[in-house]
Amino acid sequence: MARPFSDPWEALDKCQSGDVIHVAGGKYFGRLGNGMWEVPVDDVQLLGGYAADFKSREPWKNVTQLHWDKNSKNRPKQERLVSTKKGTVVDGFTIDQRDQCPYETPEQLGRKEYPSCDGPMRFALPATVRNCVIVNPGFDGIVAAAGSTLENNLVVNAVNWGININSTTDKQAVAVVKNNTIAFTMSFKEPGKGAYNGSGLALKAHATVTGNIIAFSDSNGIYLTANPEKSTLADNVFFMNLYSNLKFFSDGKDMPVDDKEMELLEEVGFKKVANNEVKNPQLPVDAEWLDRVSKRTAATPGKLTMDDFNKARQVLGLPMIAKGGTPPSGVAPAMDLDKALKLLAPKGAGQAGARVRPLTVSFQEVAAAAPEKAYKRMEVSAWLSKPESVEGQPLELVVALSSVANVSGVPAPFKPDEHAGVFLHEPTGSYGKFVGFFRKGSTAQRVADAATGEWGGSGPPPKLFLAKGTAYVMKGYPKAGFLVDSLEPYEAAAKVGSRPQGRDWFVRAGASGGDGSREKPFKDPWQALEKVESGDFVHVAEGEYYGKLKTGRWKIDAPYISLIGGYDAQFRERNPWKHPTRLFAPAEYKGRRDGYVLEGADDHTGAVVDGFVFDRATDNKYKPNGDLDYDNSEKLEHLWLSKPECVVRNSLFVNGAEGAVRIGSGNTLENNIFMNHHTRTVVVQRGFGTAPLIFRNNTVAFSWDIRFGQGNGRNGHLLSVENGVNAIIDGNIFEFADNDAIRLMANPADVELTNNTFNHNLWSNVMRPQENVTVDDKTFAQLKDFKFKKLAGNQVISAGLPIDQKWFDAYLNRTAYVPGKVTMDDWNQLREMLGQPVLATGGQGPSGFMPLYPWEKALKLFPANPKVTAGARAKDLPVSFTGVARAESDFDYQDVTWGEAAKSGSAWDALEGKRVAMRVVIRSTDNQYQLPELSKDEYTPFTVTGPEGTDSGGLPMRMYVKKGSKAERAVRQAKAYSSGTPEQWYVIKGVARGQRQLIAEAVERAD
Repeated sequence: MARPFSDPWEALDKCQSGDVIHVAGGKYFGRLGNGMWEVPVDDVQLLGGYAADFKSREPWKNVTQLHWDKNSKNRPKQERLVSTKKGTVVDGFTIDQRDQCPYETPEQLGRKEYPSCDGPMRFALPATVRNCVIVNPGFDGIVAAAGSTLENNLVVNAVNWGININSTTDKQAVAVVKNNTIAFTMSFKEPGKGAYNGSGLALKAHATVTGNIIAFSDSNGIYLTANPEKSTLADNVFFMNLYSNLKFFSDGKDMPVDDKEMELLEEVGFKKVANNEVKNPQLPVDAEWLDRVSKRTAATPGKLTMDDFNKARQVLGLPMIAKGGTPPSGVAPAMDLDKALKLLAPKGAGQAGARVRPLTVSFQEVAAAAPEKAYKRMEVSAWLSKPESVEGQPLELVVALSSVANVSGVPAPFKPDEHAGVFLHEPTGSYGKFVGFFRKGSTAQRVADAATGEWGGSGPPPKLFLAKGTAYVMKGYPKAGFLVDSLEPYEAAAKVGSRPQGRDWFVRAGASGGDGSREKPFKDPWQALEKVESGDFVHVAEGEYYGKLKTGRWKIDAPYISLIGGYDAQFRERNPWKHPTRLFAPAEYKGRRDGYVLEGADDHTGAVVDGFVFDRATDNKYKPNGDLDYDNSEKLEHLWLSKPECVVRNSLFVNGAEGAVRIGSGNTLENNIFMNHHTRTVVVQRGFGTAPLIFRNNTVAFSWDIRFGQGNGRNGHLLSVENGVNAIIDGNIFEFADNDAIRLMANPADVELTNNTFNHNLWSNVMRPQENVTVDDKTFAQLKDFKFKKLAGNQVISAGLPIDQKWFDAYLNRTAYVPGKVTMDDWNQLREMLGQPVLATGGQGPSGFMPLYPWEKALKLFPANPKVTAGARAKDLPVSFTGVARAESDFDYQDVTWGEAAKSGSAWDALEGKRVAMRVVIRSTDNQYQLPELSKDEYTPFTVTGPEGTDSGGLPMRMYVKKGSKAERAVRQAKAYSSGTPEQWYVIKGVARGQRQLIAEAVERAD
């Protein structure tokens, strides 16, 4: 009790079957303020009403509210409290839904029928609900299953049904409804006409109904559809139920029992009927509230007469209602909670109804800790085929997890109905599976349930787990079983591949006749990129570059290529902010402006893009007033990299009509400035492997959407992290998102969010679309509710980015005068920090949408606020050229022909180990590796046929080429051939191998 949780959801997130959750009085708002709680496992008790020191429990004094804040952006999407588990106990809670329900007027004098509002509590399996207060419920007060116990609850001002008992597959189950007060159950249908809704208690299953007050129902006190033969009705008080006290079906007909015919209860067929009576329970109803309610109903002709209503009013000292008056029509006007609590003291109901009662306080004894097991680390493959060799031994295994497993074969003394199971696998996914089983409702089951189905059981698994438990032999198949004591995420050591050592290439704007050397550089990066091989460096001096044929497009199509900009003209110093290296298509270019500015093609693993300015202003169209003409602008990002191990750093991305960067996971973006983009700025997609995206020390500002500040799935976000991505998001500035700063579809448990600053994001700082939940400036403390893998050092603070005043005025004219986004004071504090004049409240500027931002000024977007250490910074960078000269091989190759040597297997085998050259037609790349000494990571297979194509005779032949080599590029660029007359021919040089295979060393056109 020294360090209790701050909300019941945190305990529900950790609990196991059999746990008891004790909750002190106060208002609770749920995870991320969404006003929802769900019981996750069987046999959990929730006990509310405690004093702050947990020494006493009085739910009616220490009111424990499960609440929703009407100012929260995160709305409930189901009932306030839900359980689909057996054995749930909810005791001592209050739910008032007046802030969630829609009303006709601000004064809440009557409910709207549409949109409907979910109710307070729903239990799919038998549960116990006692000592609870339900007031102003959305739809039905309590929905419970047959076999449930509902005792000493107050349900007041419900719409539809006060308590609803549903049937289940167990047709013998009997609910207990005891000593509850169910008052003022209303309907949108005309009161007093016998509708099924507007009934205090709906019985669709057997029930023992005793000692309840059921009063002021719009239609029926009890609406019974179940066979009454196993139900009991005793000691209940009925009053002012406008159509009947009981409505049931007999011989296909509706049969009401009203105040004047209570003796008919004996003829309904109940198991027992005794001591039910019609009388005024003298509930201390607020007179003003009852005045409104009774005026609505009294003028409606029905089972009750005007005199009946006037008697009730007379008790409260209200004036009589004359016949023929025009009543108000408000349904279920909101009742104040403090006035509802007074209904727990009826003066004329005898022992019936809910009451304030003394409750004892006790806590479960803490079980003695089990002896700690000494788990032995073992490889799964070492025992999987012989589980008997480790029978009964405690083991520690690194495993993958796939799908639900049948546990009928668990060994004695374990009982299948007390356990659940999943299939566990060797961590590479290559070996067979075995059954992991665990106690139902345990933490191990909860971890397994969350991961089940993410991986299908074949191929590399996206996640690994450390399983501790005991090995057993199962009765069925598979034979290997494992009783899991604990299951937790496991991070394997990252495999860092060594970059191959390539050569250095040099590029200088305006150069001519170059060969790519430092002395004679190329004039544009495209020339070097068409010649690079794996591991090469392309060093680019400051200046403007337009690409091949001035298209403003470049491709990296070999692995481990480093494209490095920001040098001075002599390549002696490097500072991309001092020596900007720009990649763009010139304004006068008349061709189609489609495609990415820079794109990773084929295998571009390990690409490095460092020190460039990407500005799509010349690819965009702008309206006469300066607004972006989105419809007529190019709609692709500046940069797209899908392969892993790529790095993008020290670069500027500005003026993108459809975002800045699309990138796969397992890559790094650091020390970049992203400014002025439409729709989204950076999108991270699931890539290859499980390595995390690293997004560090970037400044990301101004992502636009036509509907700003509206959220709920709108675009205008700065960073989108999609499903299946692991990520480290550290030390970034996120400002001026039209909607969400971070759109997080990835599992937060796979994301580290540290040391970032957020400000002026018009809807949220973090938004999770699957649940449509957000955290904004006001709810920033709720970031912890996302349950990030790591969360520390984040803050809401203005970085004071030195934004161009004229441009910023256009932005503010669109946003600052819209109420409810960021307040005028917030905007003016920023302008004062930047030395700009403040705005007057109430002004209205012209509209504007994403005008061009000057790239020169974007290069200077470093924070003016000295308290902000996050974001990108300009700096001098080291200069070194570590490339090596690539020696050209000078082998002698024996010329052979397809007809003489390749068409026949025996003729080719005679060339085993010899270097040969042969003219062929390239068909396509392949995925078959039949030479065991060749690694899939180092070689690409492809097939060829003879120079006459399919008329050459013989089957296609398989060859292998080194990945990232000039020869591989030639193979990938070759036009694929399948049949007919060939269009391209190549001479392949390499080493002949058996079974008509060849390791290619050179691939040259031979047309």
